Amino acid sequence: FDFSGLYIYDMANNHQGDMEHALHIIRALGDVTKETGVRGALKFQFRQLETFIHPDYKTRTDVKHIPRFMQTTLTKDQYRILTNAVKEHGMLTMCTPFDEESVDVILELGIEIIKVASCSAADRPLLERIAEVNRPVVASTAGLSLQKIDRLVSFFESKGIRFALMHCVAIYPTPTQKLQLNQIALLRDRYPHVPIGFSTHEQPENYVPVRLAVAKGAQLF
Repeated sequence: FDFSGLYIYDMANNHQGDMEHALHIIRALGDVTKETGVRGALKFQFRQLETFIHPDYKTRTDVKHIPRFMQTTLTKDQYRILTNAVKEHGMLTMCTPFDEESVDVILELGIEIIKVASCSAADRPLLERIAEVNRPVVASTAGLSLQKIDRLVSFFESKGIRFALMHCVAIYPTPTQKLQLNQIALLRDRYPHVPIGFSTHEQPENYVPVRLAVAKGAQLF
């Protein structure tokens, strides 16, 4: 799999649990991808909420992410419609699984690329399940020490997985002074055989960081 020049669009919960809104996002991104001639991949996020959220927390509203997850959940059949729409609009399909069961759903829906969130970089059961399915992998490195990144790289190499690493700062949005773009060159030099990308959270109107990321050697975004 060639990661070079790949542009990843993150659906996350942006669909608001509304299928028509989700399809509108896919159509709009497909139009932009076609117009610009880039290789686009639209990324979903899968969590099996019945088992992912502890029973004692499911009705709590003081942890803001839980009601958002619960209120925007979609069914497997709905995601099948969305993944087919992504392919029909000329983009690759991609997904971040947060549990092992979600990897099975990725396989069932024929999703082509798997994303490893930085918070899952040490989740060995999840990583083992991802390695078993032999899909291309993009792994985020936000908040990880070099030692932890070394371990992640070693794991994927030992499994023969084709993978890329993304420099990422987990601040939303990321202030310019905290982008740490030199990390891209550091990762490129430390792992010269691994494609390095930039997972970007800067202010949308700020185009300078992505230009600098290209200059530092980033290949996917």
